[in-house]
Amino acid sequence: MIMDYCEQEITDGKMQLHIGLQFEDEPDSLYVAELAVDDGGMVTEWKLFFNGFDCKYSFRSDEKEALIHYAAEQGIMIK
Repeated sequence: MIMDYCEQEITDGKMQLHIGLQFEDEPDSLYVAELAVDDGGMVTEWKLFFNGFDCKYSFRSDEKEALIHYAAEQGIMIK
Protein backbone atom coordinates (compact mmCIF):
# COMPACT_ATOMS: atom_id res chain seq x y z
CA MET A 1 0.00 0.00 0.00
CA ILE A 2 1.09 3.53 -0.74
CA MET A 3 -0.24 6.04 1.79
CA ASP A 4 -0.26 9.74 1.07
CA TYR A 5 -2.23 11.54 3.78
CA CYS A 6 -3.67 11.12 7.24
CA GLU A 7 -6.45 13.23 8.77
CA GLN A 8 -7.85 13.03 12.25
CA GLU A 9 -11.47 14.02 12.84
CA ILE A 10 -13.48 14.15 16.05
CA THR A 11 -17.25 14.00 15.60
CA ASP A 12 -19.69 13.69 18.50
CA GLY A 13 -16.76 12.91 20.80
CA LYS A 14 -15.59 9.99 18.63
CA MET A 15 -12.27 9.99 16.81
CA GLN A 16 -11.93 8.84 13.23
CA LEU A 17 -8.78 8.62 11.21
CA HIS A 18 -8.82 8.90 7.41
CA ILE A 19 -5.77 7.61 5.54
CA GLY A 20 -5.53 8.05 1.79
CA LEU A 21 -3.97 5.09 0.03
CA GLN A 22 -3.37 3.20 -3.18
CA PHE A 23 -2.74 -0.49 -3.69
CA GLU A 24 0.36 -1.31 -5.75
CA ASP A 25 -1.68 -3.43 -8.16
CA GLU A 26 -4.19 -0.59 -8.73
CA PRO A 27 -2.04 2.54 -9.13
CA ASP A 28 -4.85 4.62 -10.69
CA SER A 29 -7.38 3.98 -7.90
CA LEU A 30 -7.47 6.14 -4.78
CA TYR A 31 -8.95 4.70 -1.59
CA VAL A 32 -9.60 6.01 1.91
CA ALA A 33 -9.15 3.85 4.98
CA GLU A 34 -11.50 5.03 7.74
CA LEU A 35 -10.52 3.92 11.23
CA ALA A 36 -12.78 4.40 14.26
CA VAL A 37 -10.63 4.88 17.37
CA ASP A 38 -11.71 4.65 21.03
CA ASP A 39 -10.46 6.85 23.88
CA GLY A 40 -7.55 4.47 24.56
CA GLY A 41 -6.27 4.68 20.99
CA MET A 42 -7.56 1.22 20.04
CA VAL A 43 -8.97 0.91 16.52
CA THR A 44 -12.49 -0.45 16.87
CA GLU A 45 -13.49 -0.41 13.21
CA TRP A 46 -11.54 -0.67 9.96
CA LYS A 47 -13.28 0.39 6.72
CA LEU A 48 -12.12 0.99 3.17
CA PHE A 49 -13.90 3.43 0.86
CA PHE A 50 -13.65 4.00 -2.88
CA ASN A 51 -15.50 7.01 -4.32
CA GLY A 52 -17.45 7.28 -1.07
CA PHE A 53 -18.66 3.66 -1.13
CA ASP A 54 -17.79 1.11 1.55
CA CYS A 55 -15.77 -1.67 -0.11
CA LYS A 56 -16.60 -4.16 2.68
CA TYR A 57 -12.87 -4.93 2.66
CA SER A 58 -11.19 -7.00 5.37
CA PHE A 59 -7.71 -5.63 6.03
CA ARG A 60 -4.99 -8.24 6.47
CA SER A 61 -2.94 -8.00 9.66
CA ASP A 62 0.13 -6.70 7.76
CA GLU A 63 -2.01 -3.97 6.17
CA LYS A 64 -3.35 -2.97 9.60
CA GLU A 65 0.21 -2.78 10.93
CA ALA A 66 1.23 -0.60 7.97
CA LEU A 67 -1.68 1.79 8.66
CA ILE A 68 -0.81 1.94 12.37
CA HIS A 69 2.84 2.64 11.52
CA TYR A 70 1.89 5.36 9.01
CA ALA A 71 -0.37 7.07 11.55
CA ALA A 72 2.49 6.99 14.09
CA GLU A 73 4.77 8.65 11.54
CA GLN A 74 2.15 11.42 11.33
CA GLY A 75 2.16 11.79 15.14
CA ILE A 76 -1.07 9.86 15.80
CA MET A 77 -0.67 6.88 18.12
CA ILE A 78 -3.20 4.09 17.61
CA LYS A 79 -3.18 0.35 18.24
